[in-house]
Amino acid sequence: MSQEKLLAEITNIMSDQEAAGNEGKIESVLSKIRALNPAQTNDKLKLASCHGDKKIENFPWEKKKIVHDNMTRMGGGNTQLDMDVMEEFKAAQRQDMELGWKLLDVKGNSTAAQTARILKIEVAQRLEDSFKLEEAFDDLMKRQMSEEEVMVAFTAAPFLGDWKAMFQLGDKVEQTPGGLEQLHAMSLQLPIPDFSLIYELAKEHKLHNQKRKSPQEMEWNLFNVEKVRVKFKDVDCGPFEGKRTELLEEIKKQGDAEWEDVPNCEHVHIKRMGGLCQAVSFGENPIMLNGPWFDEKIHVKGRTEMPLMSEEEQLKFQEQMQFGMPSPDSLSILVQEEEWILDKDKSTPTVYRGTYTLKQRPELPPSKEMTDEHAPVNMSFECEVYLKSDTGSKSVHKKKEENKTERKSADEDEKYDKSDGNNEKGLAENIESTDDKIKDESLVTEFDGLELD
Repeated sequence: MSQEKLLAEITNIMSDQEAAGNEGKIESVLSKIRALNPAQTNDKLKLASCHGDKKIENFPWEKKKIVHDNMTRMGGGNTQLDMDVMEEFKAAQRQDMELGWKLLDVKGNSTAAQTARILKIEVAQRLEDSFKLEEAFDDLMKRQMSEEEVMVAFTAAPFLGDWKAMFQLGDKVEQTPGGLEQLHAMSLQLPIPDFSLIYELAKEHKLHNQKRKSPQEMEWNLFNVEKVRVKFKDVDCGPFEGKRTELLEEIKKQGDAEWEDVPNCEHVHIKRMGGLCQAVSFGENPIMLNGPWFDEKIHVKGRTEMPLMSEEEQLKFQEQMQFGMPSPDSLSILVQEEEWILDKDKSTPTVYRGTYTLKQRPELPPSKEMTDEHAPVNMSFECEVYLKSDTGSKSVHKKKEENKTERKSADEDEKYDKSDGNNEKGLAENIESTDDKIKDESLVTEFDGLELD
């Protein structure tokens, strides 16, 4: 089959809803893609084969990706994460992703090459391969980056534990109106970390001078949680002292001031993703928490927003929807934040102890008056998290050195020990050049929709 005909078939599946639901046709196209020789494939077909369209959720590749995301990033509801089941999904996915990596070897400075460089970052992350991620990241960083490439590099740096690069890239992102806010908004819609909170925690822990470690040290591990215990400490309601008194009396009446096991925490897990730590919360409405990875502690945060409406307001909102989208300024929003600050027990390394904080606050439209009903509720608890001992050291994926025949292993130690002053200079030059770079076409990536001025 000619490459033009295969490209047409892929395009048809991506654009035609009926074709996208035809599993036989999809499997036929996938088998042809798997038979491609990357060295003899044109750039358009390479990108079409690897990227696909977000509408094609019936692609087996996309199906596996969605299941994997739900299992490893959001805990799969109330289902216990099963390492063997997850490994089965990963094994089925890996072969296609490895081919995708080879197909994304597009040289030059064309728009196709730009797109391929960004997609390689995503593929390396989905492969949970710190070696590939480092290769893709370094290839991106040595070039004059566009605004979108700066954003992608900013989100890739923490996976490598390259906090120094994240801070330098962050200076540029912070200068972009709404840059960090867009990253937070994306985390509410996609199963990706909230990099705005990760950046905030990196600042809090003063990681700006921390050098990047070897990719061999940037492991990807999953830890199932056996048990979570909490004990109420205090509640704060800001200026609404009456609300605080009311809540304290209710807590005392219910006897909730003693240690208690958190029910139904089978979905809770902790995952190391290179230089990042991720956890699924144990709250009534579980959210994803993220932060830098520390060997002796867990410090993660998460934030979500949801409409805050009475039944009457919901009916009014639905009526307004019939005549177009209501103004966001007319909506009341409930902001929920969770934070774990836990230290590893020195005598029992599968146990972490510290504090758990749950904060809820409303964001009201200017026309609405703040009352006791809208008081912020900030609750703090003592917390203990017990990891399952049989999964605590099981690696999800750790790339072996022998699979990297082209890597210059003799220079590996020197690379991470020597001063990186020259690299910093190059990085600064590449970041500064984004204002001068002219983009011929928009790139098609996971980050579509970002509008960076």
